[in-house]
Amino acid sequence: MNLEHLLLWLSAKVQGSWSQFRGAVEELCTEQDCDLLETDNGEHRPTSGSDLPVYQRVRFALQHLGHAEFFSNQISQDWRVVPPTLALLPGSGEGVLCGARSPDLLRRLSTHFDVSRTAAPGMPDRIMIRGTSNAVVHDTSLVDLHIQVDAPTAILSALPDVRDPAAWSPMPTPETPGWTVHRFSPSRLAWVQSAAIEAQNAQTGLFRFAMDHQRFHYLRWRGGSYRVPVQVGKYATIQKRRRLLTYNESTLSLFIAAACRPPLLIERALVLCSGLLPSFDAPSRRLVYTNVFPGVAHLAAQLLRQEIER
Repeated sequence: MNLEHLLLWLSAKVQGSWSQFRGAVEELCTEQDCDLLETDNGEHRPTSGSDLPVYQRVRFALQHLGHAEFFSNQISQDWRVVPPTLALLPGSGEGVLCGARSPDLLRRLSTHFDVSRTAAPGMPDRIMIRGTSNAVVHDTSLVDLHIQVDAPTAILSALPDVRDPAAWSPMPTPETPGWTVHRFSPSRLAWVQSAAIEAQNAQTGLFRFAMDHQRFHYLRWRGGSYRVPVQVGKYATIQKRRRLLTYNESTLSLFIAAACRPPLLIERALVLCSGLLPSFDAPSRRLVYTNVFPGVAHLAAQLLRQEIER
């Protein structure tokens, strides 16, 4: 079984609890289904280096591809599958199918559109729909699809940049003993040993507090303390630096240091440019995003507070 079977199961279920999701992943997926691995410190490693279980890696893949959403405030559900959505690419009649899918939906799509299906490691099959832009937008009502025109740009245009405090959650660092504390070094792009007292007194810096299976990240910013996603915290503390982001306009490829993968929604926009998860270039230790048009690449760089090198 693989991630395609899992997405079909999620689509039929629509929403559910985290324990249901985890059980389905453990039943339907194997380690070999998840070739593209990541850790919660933003690094991208070969299989032997991953420190996350399969169900967490599957969760991240589904989030980045726009297939499902997961919730930390658990009220009545912990996840939901996204309604069937066609994410149109910039300036083309092509679109990536995101969210719920079923054999019946795929048959109806094939009746009305030119549909291609590609198997790729670490993700459900990529399904691309082709046609003129106007025809796709007009005819998708026949198959009950949501439409997002120029999806990558639409996502990026709605996001705050990584240094917008209004998007952070004010929260003091833990004061109870027993935490292992590390500080992110922007110059080394690595975690270094630290202490809780340093985190409490720092004017600026990103700190990781770990205990057993718990891991939390706190950004100290101008004397305040905020709980943030690790990727946001990293880019907030990194000054503009050479070669963190590079771009090849001839191949429409964006390269980002694997130790600093983008925050979730920025990465989702980059992934939707091709409908594929990034590949990992081991010699340069970079993630490679494909089919990224120049405008999308530069908008992502602005949100990350970085400059692009060519």
